[in-house]
Amino acid sequence: MDSTDITYIIECAQKGDELPFTTFFDHTFQKLKSKLLSLTKSVDDSQEVFIISMQKFWDRFVINQEEPPHNSIGYIFMMCKNAWLMQKRNKANTMVSIEDIYVDENAMQSAMKSSGSDSTIVNEDHKLMKHRALVEALNSLSLKCKSLIENELDSNQQLKDLQEEFGYNNYQALVQAKYNCKKRLVRKVYEIISKQQENQKTTM
Repeated sequence: MDSTDITYIIECAQKGDELPFTTFFDHTFQKLKSKLLSLTKSVDDSQEVFIISMQKFWDRFVINQEEPPHNSIGYIFMMCKNAWLMQKRNKANTMVSIEDIYVDENAMQSAMKSSGSDSTIVNEDHKLMKHRALVEALNSLSLKCKSLIENELDSNQQLKDLQEEFGYNNYQALVQAKYNCKKRLVRKVYEIISKQQENQKTTM
């Protein structure tokens, strides 16, 4: 698939026609299936890193309208490799805090910039603000979302163990739900922090 094809697919998605992107999604997974299985040694993990990568691809090129890559399939495979390495790193570090997983500084800066705010959460004075915002954001989520997010910090429980408990028809739907919950959490954190900053300005 060349850059012209992917540009057309992205343009259709931006106009509300997601069928070409869905076809591209299925085609790309079939192309990368054997490579992903070789990388992760697991069908479930292959599906998970692929879905995570495709969601990031959507956010970057459909939502943020960045210039699409010339070799989209090769680009997505590199995203999958990075997602897999990140997963392994997170699972290896059982002491990592939830703030570090979901509210890293680079992501915070990007989101604040995209929302039109010049504020950045980059110094020691804002750590407490970030922590309070995260706790509040977590408490605002549904029980199902909280369970899916907390699962990432529990090294003794596999994500697929929650599939039957939460009534998902397949593992892919469960991974998609987890990704949506993570996005909802991060978005809520940014909203809370923005409000906290506005309140600080009015009291100064």
